[in-house]
Amino acid sequence: MANDVWSLIGSSSVSFMLSFMMMTAWLPFAPKRSGEVLLSVQLSFPQRLLIHRSKAMVMLAIIAVLSIAPALTGRELLIPGTPAIALAGFAAILMLPMRYVFTDRGVGINNGVPRGYKSFRRFDVRTGRRWLAETTTIMLQGRKTERGMVPSHALYVPKSEQAEVVRQLKKHVR
Repeated sequence: MANDVWSLIGSSSVSFMLSFMMMTAWLPFAPKRSGEVLLSVQLSFPQRLLIHRSKAMVMLAIIAVLSIAPALTGRELLIPGTPAIALAGFAAILMLPMRYVFTDRGVGINNGVPRGYKSFRRFDVRTGRRWLAETTTIMLQGRKTERGMVPSHALYVPKSEQAEVVRQLKKHVR
């Protein structure tokens, strides 16, 4: 019975990471977006992969550690089939269409809550190299507030949309 509990905990942690990635890509019960939509930028596969990469690395590390653990501890820490289902779920999440939506109040992914322009003090534009040559990274630098520093945020936009995105950000980020 104790082994069953540990395998449930291990598989639940993988499931949590998939849920976290899914919430980034799709929020079915999100409140209606406020403000006027100024620009919508469709993201290709490399940009979607960049958005999910840190969560994917954590999920893959959890799977790797929990898959190796039976050789060390003699105890199964994943329900059989969890790694295959997790990889299939990750592939499905990567196939979901994503877009940045720029409104008069901020920028958000799909129907998610936008990050307000007032949270950022400036932005830097970095062009991609090698297999990311068609991707431009725009780093929104956080602003200092009375509660501390707002974290920076990266936008991964197609090179073809860079000029329009920069034009929108120049209007709103000061």
